[in-house]
Amino acid sequence: MPQIIYRQMKTGEEQAVSRLVEHVFNEFVAADLEPAGIAEFFRFANPVALRARRQPDGFVLVACQGDDIVGMLEFIPPDRIAMLFVSLRGQGIAGELLAGAIRRIRANNPQLVNLTVNSSLYAEPFYRKLGFQPTADATTVNGIRFIPMQRSLAVADV
Repeated sequence: MPQIIYRQMKTGEEQAVSRLVEHVFNEFVAADLEPAGIAEFFRFANPVALRARRQPDGFVLVACQGDDIVGMLEFIPPDRIAMLFVSLRGQGIAGELLAGAIRRIRANNPQLVNLTVNSSLYAEPFYRKLGFQPTADATTVNGIRFIPMQRSLAVADV
């Protein structure tokens, strides 16, 4: 099995990254949402939107195994993990993506204290394992049900 390589998403890979997100979302998250929430998610998670959100301090990290993208993490400044999706479970890919993101965030924005994420109900236990804690009860916005969470950047890397 080829080694997993972690790197920044290259221009032109938005389609492949979005396919990964769509596959994992449909398998694990969509069942918890109404049709309006699913449509809202895909207004955010598509190649055109992913390309449009590129900004100087934001980034998308990918995990690649051979020619396949098997994981992705999008960071949107000033402090938000917008998406974290992995197709291969139990291999530490999400933790490596988060650790890489934290290293980059600390280098680019050393004064940042916390990372935030709006976790799906499905992913909430996973985010807890990565050091995130809920900051409020689950809520629904535009049909998407989520739990606001944050993680101190003072916590050791994942």
